[in-house]
Amino acid sequence: MGRIFLTRLGVLVGITIVMTAALTGLVWAAEPASPPPAAKAAVSGAGASTSRVREVQEDLVAAGYDPGPIDGIMGPRTKAAIRKYIAVPPPQVPSPTDRALAPFRANERRESR
Repeated sequence: MGRIFLTRLGVLVGITIVMTAALTGLVWAAEPASPPPAAKAAVSGAGASTSRVREVQEDLVAAGYDPGPIDGIMGPRTKAAIRKYIAVPPPQVPSPTDRALAPFRANERRESR
């Protein structure tokens, strides 16, 4: 009788632990992640010329990201697209777009050290 009780108790405790972990993971996944400080610094846009920002926006569109309108303004949508670009590991064989956007990855790596 005692053995059966301990087995059932162990199963109930195990199920409780697994469910707690699963629900905690769902809550964490639902929360928007704030970008690391390095990513914020990488997309600050300070000193970027209008033509350079326009070029980056065109490269982001070519890479499949949405920087908003191609207007040469480093706005919130362009910054968000750069953050998303930085968050993805670089490809094995970089395309011309990846080479044009590589300075943002390099800046992010320098800032994180």
